[in-house]
Amino acid sequence: MEARTLEAFNPITGPVVFVTLALPEPWRITRATVTPDVQTTIRQGDRQWVASGETRHVVFDRARRLRGELVVRITSGRPRRMSAPLAEAAAAGSMTAGGHVAQFQYGRRREGIVFRRLVPAGRVQHYCDQTKRTILVELSGSLDEGELRALVDSLGDLECHVPAGGVSP
Repeated sequence: MEARTLEAFNPITGPVVFVTLALPEPWRITRATVTPDVQTTIRQGDRQWVASGETRHVVFDRARRLRGELVVRITSGRPRRMSAPLAEAAAAGSMTAGGHVAQFQYGRRREGIVFRRLVPAGRVQHYCDQTKRTILVELSGSLDEGELRALVDSLGDLECHVPAGGVSP
């Protein structure tokens, strides 16, 4: 697994990091056509973190011609509850993400405005007490349940704060 930092760039302050994550082989990440939205930031160690914002990416496996959408939403402070439930929930529980207790959901979510349909989705949400922000990562698209679960499981290794040594990669 190769780590990938999801970030936005500000010409005045430099890079602003959402999270760093690694997907299992052979999955890759590329930025979607939507520009990342950064509303507020926080500095911790040598990093400037997004304290409130959203970024969208495409995950893909070129050889098998599979693709999905990756959305990272960050809000300041603790969550009051898990984000809006999926339209059809298949499973939910707890896991570890970035060294923190996280909640996950699998199921289907609604997509589209005119032609609505249900697509497979997996979500992981946790609160990072180091950066004081809530992080929601959602994966969705035409992925089978096994692929979706493997991608969601890989989110346990995401980096949401500067590690204990104070030096980030």
